[in-house]
Amino acid sequence: MKTRTMTITTTDTGLELSYKPQDDDDIIITEKDGRITLRYLVQDTDPQAPNYCGGDNLLLVNYHRDLYVEHDDIITKDQLASWYKGEKIEQTKTYWIFTLGMYSHSGVTLKLGSRDFACDSGGWDSSMIGAVLVSKKEWRLSAKAEKAAQGLVQEWNNYLSGDVWGCITDVFDAKTKERIEAECDARWGYNSTYREALESMKKGEM
Repeated sequence: MKTRTMTITTTDTGLELSYKPQDDDDIIITEKDGRITLRYLVQDTDPQAPNYCGGDNLLLVNYHRDLYVEHDDIITKDQLASWYKGEKIEQTKTYWIFTLGMYSHSGVTLKLGSRDFACDSGGWDSSMIGAVLVSKKEWRLSAKAEKAAQGLVQEWNNYLSGDVWGCITDVFDAKTKERIEAECDARWGYNSTYREALESMKKGEM
């Protein structure tokens, strides 16, 4: 069960927000029908890893001490090692398999198809002991499968860097400034950069 600490923050107007906004300047305030509504973003401090947000059609595995992600019901570490050696494995009948590089230094960054990172030209902090598996039934063409794999890797990089957000809606009585709890809302797990999440919130897509 997800738990998040609520930090009450008072605005210049005297309204008490449920959480501390990521940026006070980006709070969207509207007043209508006797209600003041404030919408804003906060960092999701307990996000769900991308692998567990969907089914088995698109998944990532990685076998490094700094990021160990397994999916033994689909593929094991030994099976992937065999595939890396050029051996045939059963999974290639149902999945496109793309190599996965990892850079580990003050955090983890992933890269599809390569272990070459500009910030690690010597390769001392890079490895390639992972993969992204994409269902051939769901993505019949290799190019589309690779695009889906790239998308999953980006989601993982967002997750690893803390770029997962919650969209908070606080509603108050315009006269009394009292919170209307029944109309307040908090939606979590928006995986994107802050600016992308902010644009989505402004467009009403959250």
